[in-house]
Amino acid sequence: MFFLLIVMGANAQEKRKKASKYRSLSERNISVDQSVPSLLKEAESLMATDPAGALDLVEQALATSITQKSFFNEAKCYIVLGKINESQRELELAKQNYQDAIKILTSAYTDTEDYRTTLDALGRVNFELENFELSKQYYERLGQTKIEESKRLEVELNVAENEIELGQTPQAIERVNQLEPSATYSQSRELQSKGRAVKARAYAKEDNFAAAEESLAPEPSAEGAAASNDLDYELSKVVMEDIEADELLNIYQEQDKKEEEIALREKIALKKAASNQPVEATKQRQAIGKVLIEQGKTSEAIEQLKQAVVLADSTGSAEERANAYLALAEAYNQSGMRTLALGAYKAHSEALQRFMDEQNNKTSVRESLLRKQQDIQALTKDLALDESSYLLEETTSELQVQQLKSQRLMIYGLLALLILVVIGAYSIHRKAQQTKRVGQLLALKSLRSQMNPHFIFNALNSVNQFVALNDERAANKFLADFSKLMRMVLDNSQKEFITMREEREMIALYLKLEHYRFRDQFEYAFEIDESLDLDEIEIPPMLIQPYIENAIWHGLRYKEEKGQLNVNIYQNGEGVKITIEDDGIGRFASKQLKTDNQKKKNSVGLKNTLERVSIINQVYHTNYVISISDLNEDRSGTKVEILTPSNHG
Repeated sequence: MFFLLIVMGANAQEKRKKASKYRSLSERNISVDQSVPSLLKEAESLMATDPAGALDLVEQALATSITQKSFFNEAKCYIVLGKINESQRELELAKQNYQDAIKILTSAYTDTEDYRTTLDALGRVNFELENFELSKQYYERLGQTKIEESKRLEVELNVAENEIELGQTPQAIERVNQLEPSATYSQSRELQSKGRAVKARAYAKEDNFAAAEESLAPEPSAEGAAASNDLDYELSKVVMEDIEADELLNIYQEQDKKEEEIALREKIALKKAASNQPVEATKQRQAIGKVLIEQGKTSEAIEQLKQAVVLADSTGSAEERANAYLALAEAYNQSGMRTLALGAYKAHSEALQRFMDEQNNKTSVRESLLRKQQDIQALTKDLALDESSYLLEETTSELQVQQLKSQRLMIYGLLALLILVVIGAYSIHRKAQQTKRVGQLLALKSLRSQMNPHFIFNALNSVNQFVALNDERAANKFLADFSKLMRMVLDNSQKEFITMREEREMIALYLKLEHYRFRDQFEYAFEIDESLDLDEIEIPPMLIQPYIENAIWHGLRYKEEKGQLNVNIYQNGEGVKITIEDDGIGRFASKQLKTDNQKKKNSVGLKNTLERVSIINQVYHTNYVISISDLNEDRSGTKVEILTPSNHG
């Protein structure tokens, strides 16, 4: 009994000592008593369903690994973090965590499965990030480790894929040819499928489409040799894998072989539907419909798109429903079936709104996960700082007890500690700057993904007005242009910058819609300097539209006689100057007419645009300048000038 009391007392003293050493653990209420492997195993099981909960478990495991000085477990924590990042498509963060893991594993654990797994992950993530040279290097390192023959062959194919992207197509083809005699290769349908696809891609890169198709052609069977030139026969005999089918479709598209493309997509759609993959099946049906429309076979396209809609409805995916209904609506519209087109456009709008709501929710979740990731990164630094502080306290206490053996040793010790503190402070500052940049990018992405509901609401009201006036043709025309604008906005909302040509198309369509609604209240002119290379100039998306909308809704709309809106884009030194001028009632008069609610909405809209520009200037080190002034001395009319910098203009 006495011995047990001594052991319990020693354990309690050790826990108190650890608690005092790592203050950050108590501040965050993190326990370090559980097993790291069990924590990581549970985190991996929650990765898909509860990523936030998985991150909490990894944070606890990482804290435990650091306090226990278990470098191997620390590396495993970074691996699981990378997997969570990959599942959320945060590939840059995944790469960073995998790199942290490989640094530790390379030092003493190169003969472990975790080392090989991390090399594989770094090859995969860098390939998706289009860092093809790095991806190739990691796969080559993996190929030099002790791995099974089937895995070695897969790695060789991954290296070949990178060689294709790097323009080394002969090497890629030769690499695949060297694998084909292998017994393991010939017995694996999966390896053969990937090998065929890789060779086909390489030949296609060289514009050798005949060789590319031959690489994907099935081997003729004895009973079907006579029909080996029949495309339908070949497709019916071969069990084509997804990777092969994708490559063959690309080859058909590059050669404009529409009939062959339709036939292959039909078989893929049937296969996907039969294997309960409605999302893939509806995509194939939509693609078939698009090709048929290009061929002028609108009625056949409508039948395909009807099937696509049915499949999309069964998926529960708002994105797929929005795409399918939009394609069907456009086909109906092209065939003159206005009533059916209107119904399809309505279903598209409902699905689109739901999709946008889902995207906003996903953005919110991703932001919270990124903040949690930042907390984990901060924890590792805080624990290192805690340990440094604790060591400092211990050293100071010992020096006081021993009364300093020597003044010189004390000075050297203090200088060394000071250097450590300076290095630590610099490291913390650097990480803080990185964290700030991540926050700015998240804020910019959030602002960019927001659409002004003001225009959508009023546009839909205009449609209702056309319908109420029995002007079905006007409603269909307006909805078609409105859907096209929404598609442009959705496509561009995921991009940091778009070309001036894309911005011009979006602004031209927006002006057309607004003028269609207020044709009795204003005319407009949209001019662009012909000397500008619109494909080389890049600007942030939706930079110009808020000011045009402001001019129409708060300047020209209240004018008694018909007004004029001028939008000009021309060269300004090394950059571009954009002007938006209106001869409306002016900012002062407009302010007097607005209600408090209108003032607030307008203020928020302009504030969001200016905030976007401010963040872009900080993150990308640019100098976008926006100025707003009265056009005339009597304070009527408004002029907005946007100056783009040379490095993005």
